[in-house]
Amino acid sequence: MAGEAPERQENSFIRLVNDSVKRNKKNPITLVIGKITIKNVTGAEKYKGRQASGSEPYTDVVLNIGMNKTFNLSMKGPSAPSLAGGGLRGIEVISPGLGKKYFKRVYDHLIKTEKLSPGDKVPDIYGKIPANLTEKLIVGNAKMGGPIDYMYIGSMSVPGKYDANKNILTITQTELTRAEDYAKKHTLYFRLRARRIDQRFDPEAKDSDGTPKIYSKSEKGDSVGRLVVVSEKAVPSNAKVIRI
Repeated sequence: MAGEAPERQENSFIRLVNDSVKRNKKNPITLVIGKITIKNVTGAEKYKGRQASGSEPYTDVVLNIGMNKTFNLSMKGPSAPSLAGGGLRGIEVISPGLGKKYFKRVYDHLIKTEKLSPGDKVPDIYGKIPANLTEKLIVGNAKMGGPIDYMYIGSMSVPGKYDANKNILTITQTELTRAEDYAKKHTLYFRLRARRIDQRFDPEAKDSDGTPKIYSKSEKGDSVGRLVVVSEKAVPSNAKVIRI
């Protein structure tokens, strides 16, 4: 179920772009999304491949431009989207040691401040990411299935209209921002949460290198929490935030 909404958004966008190109007898079209205009669009397709770590890639949709040029889009929903995929393994590719450091700080916080006991429910813990790493995490690199050219944030059903006379496809109610510009406008945070409702605090669970896993193994076999990157908009005012 978790993947159905993103799939719907990606498929809706791809279909809208490709149908518009077909209506123009397979000639390039102009795409307008908010304040961004992209010319010579010849089609759109899903990104093929994964991250080097095996995780989901940063790029969701590839926009094909004339002369064999492409733009990579990261497609997100409108409400508090996760911004950088791949979890701990993905983060380690971008900034080695950063994710593991966060897990260790979370562990210390849970032991010393929260004073959790084995089997206790783990509260969501946020960690402010250093500003000098924001662009790296948003844009990504080839190993991450990137780099990302644009952040696309809009509804799951893509609203748009093609004007055959002007040869322009306009997509509305959507924000398209260059990845570098998006990074400059936002502060990023790590968020750690359980993958399954039955996961609880396990102070003895560790990776092979000693990094705390924090969570116990679920009945379905999940043995670690889910690490995501969010912007300041997704951090509650009463959130538990630690220094990294």
